[in-house]
Amino acid sequence: MITVNNREHPFTPGMTVASLLKEKGYVFPMLIVKINGEVVDDKDFAVTAVNDGDDVLAIHVFAGG
Repeated sequence: MITVNNREHPFTPGMTVASLLKEKGYVFPMLIVKINGEVVDDKDFAVTAVNDGDDVLAIHVFAGG
């Protein structure tokens, strides 16, 4: 089990940040992702593993005026 934005989510072996975002339906173009408090560069989403027990935070970034 992992935690995504403070909610439990099933862990799948081989899960990456990119596959998790797709599974959750997070398609917003500007996302900041942290795993256990560490920022993951968006160019590394496809190769960064999500491990069982990880705490993932996905933040939509947008500007307003």
